[in-house]
Amino acid sequence: MMKKFKGNERILHHKLPTRLFHWCLVLSFLPAGFTGLILFFRPLGDAGMNLAMQVHIVGGWILFIACALFFLLCPGRVIAFWREITTWTDDDYAWMKISGGYIHKFLMLEYEVPPMNKLNSGQKMMGVMVLVGTTLLILTGLVLYVSLPLVPKEIAFYADRIHLVVGIFLFLCIVGGHIPLGIYNWPEFCSMFGDGTINAQHAQEHHPLWTKHEIKETNKN
Repeated sequence: MMKKFKGNERILHHKLPTRLFHWCLVLSFLPAGFTGLILFFRPLGDAGMNLAMQVHIVGGWILFIACALFFLLCPGRVIAFWREITTWTDDDYAWMKISGGYIHKFLMLEYEVPPMNKLNSGQKMMGVMVLVGTTLLILTGLVLYVSLPLVPKEIAFYADRIHLVVGIFLFLCIVGGHIPLGIYNWPEFCSMFGDGTINAQHAQEHHPLWTKHEIKETNKN
């Protein structure tokens, strides 16, 4: 039976390790992504390009260290996240068909969003792309920075192309989609980058399956 929430109950939506990991992603991937575009288009002089390269390398190392620590220290969270983003139901496919209702809401059309779990279907799809894309970026980045003199030219060439294509694609998806939609869903944005809690009524409206099956207690605001 689904729990009914009233008033200003706050429930924990994102635990501290997850929130810290997201902060690390912001502080590493965005600078690396922006400087990656600068390195590709080369709009600056030698000094500017050298600075962009240094920022890109530092961002890449922060990303690598953050991912490695999260995988090593929070394996349970990683496994739970993997299960969540790879478990798709008929509700997920129905959600994707209407794009979560965002377009319908903008056009003031009637729509009904299928019930979602802790992550909606768009977040699941983004999770898969980030997990696979980040892994490829880290591996190819290590090849290009650490072992470039040791690998055959063919491997270096393909590593460079994969790094470029995946980096641009992932950067555009995050900057053009994930971040704007995250800000649009302001309560959840504040939850991820704040204290991790979210209004229980909001959670029940947007994540009814999660509140029904997983929420056991609430904290009064």
